Parts: sequence; structure tokens; C-alpha cells
Amino acid sequence: MVQRSFHAVMMLAVFILCTAMGGTGGFEHAPRVEKNFTVVVTDVDGNKIRGEKFSWEGRIYFAGYLGMAQVTMPFERIKELTVGDKQDRKVKVTAKLTDGTETGFEVDAKSRCFGEANFGSFMLQMDEIKSVVFNKD
Repeated sequence: MVQRSFHAVMMLAVFILCTAMGGTGGFEHAPRVEKNFTVVVTDVDGNKIRGEKFSWEGRIYFAGYLGMAQVTMPFERIKELTVGDKQDRKVKVTAKLTDGTETGFEVDAKSRCFGEANFGSFMLQMDEIKSVVFNKD
């Protein structure tokens, strides 16, 4: 009786684990944004993607931390963003601003950037990005 119950529980556990493994974890298209930002994104391997409708987590600004302070950095103010190494669950980013100044802050390493390229949509996590250059039209 105990052995039969054990087998039933094990079969149920295997079934649950196997059915929970579905899905690809991918995405179909970049989120819609209210303003179009065109960029050149360079990943950590040196690949460049020219894109538009760029967003960070579907937003047109970066949000992170400068020490203990929460900060937001609107894309309008950024000329170029350079992403540093991952530390814990964050990456340090340095933003060259349109007024010529530079500032740094930290963002979640697994937060995602989206955009549309001539081949279709793209998505990269912050720890997969080396730089983002914003094209001012």
C-alpha cells in the first residue's frame, strides 16, 4: 500500500514537472512606445543592431539607483549609454548626456531592452549589452 502510494505521488510529480517545462520564454514583438528612438545597440560580442522604437522594459527611460537614490534617465537626455560588468544582480551604466556631462547609475542586469530592426524585433538583457548610441534626428 505504501509503495503504491509512493509511485502515485512520484508519477504525479513527474507529470507536473514535465508539463511546466513548456514555452520558449521568447517574445513576439517589441512593446509599443509613444516616441520613436533610433539607436545602434552593440552587444558584448561586438554585434551591432540598428533599430528604432527602442525601449527599456517598454519605457522610454532607464530607471535605476545612484547610491540609495532611485533615478530615472529619459532617453531624450542620453547621447550614449555604456554598460559595465555585472555585479550581483545589477550592472553599472555610464550615460553621456546631450549637454556634454556624464553620469553613472545601476540598473537590474536582467532588465530588457527592446526594439525593431530591419529583420524584425529584438530583445537584449542589460548584461548582454555593451553600448547603446542614440541617434538624434
